[in-house]
Amino acid sequence: MVRVDGHAVAAFRDSDGTVTAVTARCTHLGCIVHFNEAERTWDCPCHGSRFALDEHVIDGPATEDLSAVVVEPPHR
Repeated sequence: MVRVDGHAVAAFRDSDGTVTAVTARCTHLGCIVHFNEAERTWDCPCHGSRFALDEHVIDGPATEDLSAVVVEPPHR
C-alpha cells in the first residue's frame, strides 16, 4: 500500500518486475483492500468483495471494478 498524491494505492510487483497499481478503496463502501498472497487478489476486509490484479471484480457485493493507477518509476 502506498500513497500517490494523497490517495491510497494498492500496488503489486510480479516476478518480471511489472508493477500493477489500483485504487485501494473498495468500490462497495470504501474500505481499504488488502492483498491476498495465496489467491493473488485484492480482498476487502469489510464485506468480502474480491478483485483481480487487473482491477476487475471477482466477487461482490462490489459491482464496480477498482480503477487502474499509472505508476511511473522514479526519475534518477
